[in-house]
Amino acid sequence: MAYDAGEVVLVPFPFRDQLSERTRPAVVVSASAFNILGDLVLAAVTSHAPRNTFDYGLIDWKSAGLLVPSTVRMLLATMSYNRVAHRVGTLSVRDWDEVKKKVLQLFAWP
Repeated sequence: MAYDAGEVVLVPFPFRDQLSERTRPAVVVSASAFNILGDLVLAAVTSHAPRNTFDYGLIDWKSAGLLVPSTVRMLLATMSYNRVAHRVGTLSVRDWDEVKKKVLQLFAWP
């Protein structure tokens, strides 16, 4: 199954400081041309408020299928599309545009 950039999916997302994972929402940040190969690059979604300039607090979190106000955090993981439990929704255009800016900011090498 193919997923598109900007979609919100439920996946077993790894903790950054432990050898475990928790099922949570994530945003697909990789391009469809990459995703059709079978892997996805995902950014974590959390119910915590933004902590730094790389975090983005979603404005249209309800229309994206999320149950609580949410933040996209630039904690990235790559995993097989087979690990997606289900599709939750899609970010609004304005939220997706801001998340793309954060991804580009993350990789803005001098």
